[in-house]
Amino acid sequence: MAQIFVLGRVENNLEVKKSQNHSSYVCFYVKEQTGPGQTQSYQVWAWDTDVSRLIRMGVKKGSLVWFTGTMKLVDSTENHGRDRTKLLKVYLTNWGYVPSWHSRRDHTNGSGDSESLPDTSIPSAEVLDGDRESLPE
Repeated sequence: MAQIFVLGRVENNLEVKKSQNHSSYVCFYVKEQTGPGQTQSYQVWAWDTDVSRLIRMGVKKGSLVWFTGTMKLVDSTENHGRDRTKLLKVYLTNWGYVPSWHSRRDHTNGSGDSESLPDTSIPSAEVLDGDRESLPE
């Protein structure tokens, strides 16, 4: 497996499920813009505390996120098993919203309704002021 870092948009709403050993998990897709008119999709898997954080922070279809994880290329089928393909499967290790560099925290969701995004602003740096020691010569 390889380590990966990706910036992309979530392609589907998250649906929490329970595994056979009663762990909560989600599986969702993220699409990355790789070049002009080119994209790459990843199937992302998360469990337990990562699931809780994803849900609590309001990740949904269209959210712009970064994530890291271990990636594996797996065989897959589409169209009810008729077409064989390869799938990039990522096991989530960390994630976050991509910071917005403008001061507006509300956006419109296409229907004209305004939605509030989670606060992803970067805190201001602490200012240290005082006497400085001279550098050695």
